[in-house]
Amino acid sequence: MKKIKILSIFFLSIFMTFTSCEDSEDSLDVDAGIVAEGVITTLSGTSGKLLGNALNPADLETSEVALTDANAELTLNLSVLPGQIPSNVAKYQIVKSFEGGEEVVVIESETLPISTSFDSVSDYFEGLNVDLKNVRIGNQINFKVKVFTNSGNVFYQGSNFSKYDVTVNCASALAGVYSLRFTSNFNHDITFPNEIITEVSPGVYKTTTTYRWASPDGLPAPDQGFNFSDVCGTLNVPQQGLAQGFYSNQVYNFADGSVDSTTGDLKIYYIIEFSGGATKIECTGVYTKL
Repeated sequence: MKKIKILSIFFLSIFMTFTSCEDSEDSLDVDAGIVAEGVITTLSGTSGKLLGNALNPADLETSEVALTDANAELTLNLSVLPGQIPSNVAKYQIVKSFEGGEEVVVIESETLPISTSFDSVSDYFEGLNVDLKNVRIGNQINFKVKVFTNSGNVFYQGSNFSKYDVTVNCASALAGVYSLRFTSNFNHDITFPNEIITEVSPGVYKTTTTYRWASPDGLPAPDQGFNFSDVCGTLNVPQQGLAQGFYSNQVYNFADGSVDSTTGDLKIYYIIEFSGGATKIECTGVYTKL
């Protein structure tokens, strides 16, 4: 159900916080040039996600996506950019489109600030004439602002802080407690019975241990974990400094990891460098869900 309300205060920041979304670089009108009439707006404080499961993870380009209301959220906040004063404005609209297609009005008002929210898949796709069977991982629903003036002009707000894109992505819920067996090409074989994986952001996680080290383990670094990402069941370790950047040793992926969709167990493959990269230890972590 869509909820619409008129907010009573202006937002104080022009910066947006994004959850499972991409910000478009496209520009329709140079709204900084609005002088005689209109106003520059901002979607500061907007956030959203639209997550599901690819029915055929091996072929994301053609696979249908099972979307659920539990992973469909959006909050749109529209206000006047701080320091701006509306001139001869008749009304404001937030419109949505699928992959830049036909526009549908989400909300309109003669005054700002305004806010609206989605809490279902149908809210996202209502009026877009999109068959959900044709939705793919990576598709976007685009939100833009239109300003109508009393003289009949219509301004699309071109600035990035007046646009918001929500990208269809895979649902991910890997946070929890695991038993970890760590092995390497240097003959390590160590079990960590209480490995905690925490969520950093949707689809991004942090381990407790790296290599043979678990906090505190006599090391000065306060956090021994590394970060990894989950994209539709494929796990990757982006290049990063050891122990959350405390050391200059590099940690990074050497093969795609995986999630067992039945048991929830994980496999992660990463390299840790020593001696300025001269020594590379290939690490394999098998995380058994407890």
